[in-house]
Amino acid sequence: MAIEYPTERAARAAMVEVGRRLYARQLINGGEGNLSCRLGPRRLLCTPAGVNKGFLSEDQLVVTDLEGEALHEMRRPSSELLLHLACYEERDECVAVVHAHPPHAVALTLAGEELVPCMPEAVTALGEVPTARYATPGTALVADAVRPLLARADCVLMERHGALALGFGHRALFDACDKMEMLEGVARVQLLASLRRPPSPLPDDERRALDAQRQANLARLKTPPRPWERDR
Repeated sequence: MAIEYPTERAARAAMVEVGRRLYARQLINGGEGNLSCRLGPRRLLCTPAGVNKGFLSEDQLVVTDLEGEALHEMRRPSSELLLHLACYEERDECVAVVHAHPPHAVALTLAGEELVPCMPEAVTALGEVPTARYATPGTALVADAVRPLLARADCVLMERHGALALGFGHRALFDACDKMEMLEGVARVQLLASLRRPPSPLPDDERRALDAQRQANLARLKTPPRPWERDR
């Protein structure tokens, strides 16, 4: 299936909006987090290093090649760009990547717990969410820790270091942002339930039925929109 990439103008506007949403929902603080989006087979748009993503302007965003080298830019790309490049290398159909620091999700990793598929939306919106081992932020070790998990997961918890969400389709940045918000919501409910007793996962047959729904939704999401659907 052919991948439809956003225009640079649309990607810049979406990235600024997603940065604001993540900040407003307390999924990033200060200079935390980073975003990227594919503009084509060999070009990326990404957030700059050391900037609060809640207050981005479109002209601050950096265009790079798929090796992470800035193309005619005055700003440096995010120090975590290697993490994003690993996602695009492992998943050809991935169009956007969001790395944030959702507090309840990070708390799960500090407690040594996995995200439990205990609610329907945990399966239909997220699928399997594995946890990558800790690695020093800003180094290639982070990408190395996440890479083996990307073949089977669209979202990954990163021990002590936040979470990662992959976006697909013509609204890929918003798709990844929605997954990050859902991940944090599920983690919050799991931690609340844990105050009384450990939450139990959904039965296997129900998880299979919900996963079938998820796969159907993903297929629709990755289908290029018809002309009258592009601005919805």
